[in-house]
Amino acid sequence: MLSLHWPTFAIFAAISTSILINFHNVQTKPYMDEIFHIPQAQKYCNGNFTSWDPMITTLPGLYLITVGLLHPVSVLLSVDLCTTFWLRCVNLFFMCGNFYLIYLIYRKLHKEDKESDLHATLTAVNLSLFPVQYFFTFLYYTDPGSTFFVLLMYLFFLIGNKMIAAVFGVVAVMFRQTNIIWVLFFAGLSKKEVAVEWLKSEKKDIDLDKSSDSQVYRTMFGLALKTLRHKPKVVLKLAKDSLLLQFWFILVLLGFGIFVILNNGIAVGDRSNHEACLNFPQIFYFLCLTFAFSCMYMLSPKMFANFIKFSIVKFWLTAIFGLVSWLLIYKFTYVHKYILSDNRHYTFYVWSKIYNRHEYVKYALIPFYYYMLWSFIQLLKHKDLFFKHFYAICLLACTVPQKMMEFRYFIIPYLIFRLNIRTPDKGLLLLELLLHIMVNTATIYLFMYKPFKWPNSEEYQRFMW
Repeated sequence: MLSLHWPTFAIFAAISTSILINFHNVQTKPYMDEIFHIPQAQKYCNGNFTSWDPMITTLPGLYLITVGLLHPVSVLLSVDLCTTFWLRCVNLFFMCGNFYLIYLIYRKLHKEDKESDLHATLTAVNLSLFPVQYFFTFLYYTDPGSTFFVLLMYLFFLIGNKMIAAVFGVVAVMFRQTNIIWVLFFAGLSKKEVAVEWLKSEKKDIDLDKSSDSQVYRTMFGLALKTLRHKPKVVLKLAKDSLLLQFWFILVLLGFGIFVILNNGIAVGDRSNHEACLNFPQIFYFLCLTFAFSCMYMLSPKMFANFIKFSIVKFWLTAIFGLVSWLLIYKFTYVHKYILSDNRHYTFYVWSKIYNRHEYVKYALIPFYYYMLWSFIQLLKHKDLFFKHFYAICLLACTVPQKMMEFRYFIIPYLIFRLNIRTPDKGLLLLELLLHIMVNTATIYLFMYKPFKWPNSEEYQRFMW
């Protein structure tokens, strides 16, 4: 394994531990979704694996892993570790693991980076502190563990061990069912290996990583027509090779399909508040979040000038984007009742202070969405065609069906985006670090020191993501 800058990791772990202790001191009782997660975990700790809270929508991966981590230590020390504090510590463990996994994945993805060790360390710090994710390090939620196993799946896919990657994919799905999308993502990326071997066998001298998309399209489309017409045996071999490379991921996908049929849906509880729909503006909300935390990479005078030039030269494309966006916003905007009723979250203020200010605000933002999408694509321009296609498909699949605008749903697609862009400028990495520290400080401060009461309740409420 590659070496990590351990002093940096130790500082991150120490600061996070200190925050967790202070977090717990001000909020000793389960808060928000913890009122479902913590009692369920405690039932598992006591050996009761048959009782299930119908308000929990995810599979029991978090509780099973928790028991596996805490029970042996609990037995050894003869101490009950299934308390609120120690259950929250499980997510601290996952977050420290995420730090190391992000470092390793960055090194694998950016081998050409001459200062990859420094950039990988800074990236590990920055993405471990990604505010939407970092906050939930201090509560007993599924997010840190869900991310941990998706990142493990990503790492083993990059190493080339697809069987182990698929196993971690199963565990990731046990934390959150929508992680099946990222199993599909890695199954799709496996097709690149088949394409490379196919091109070599046909003696086509084309580099999928360095050639333009149009050149790859032309070459592969022409070769596909030729193969279908004159080489049916080659088609069968390609299909066989593709299935073999995707075999373990296909098994996971088939297993998930059986689960959905038997369960009559994806959610295992509280289905009335987690209904699927075609909420296409979710992709715009994702772009806004991405821009908010990657603005140092997505916005510069040069990029903006290139965007203006692109918009003028490709005026027809600009017009189509504007028209399609207007239709998607007009026909497919959904507002979940939780967003309108719960003022403990950022989403409440985003919706009430921006989108609800005037009925035309959501349309006025279309030019900004266009720039965000353009710059988003530019930052991934160096990736191969397979990555771009399957990432786009999976991004749509994990955002559009969600009725509720919930920033936590964007964590994994954001991390995959951020890990794959090139960040050679240390100054921009430090600027990103500063932004994350500022947002985390503000959010954690508000949660810990600015509680408030609702008119009809005596309990203190706390602000959070």
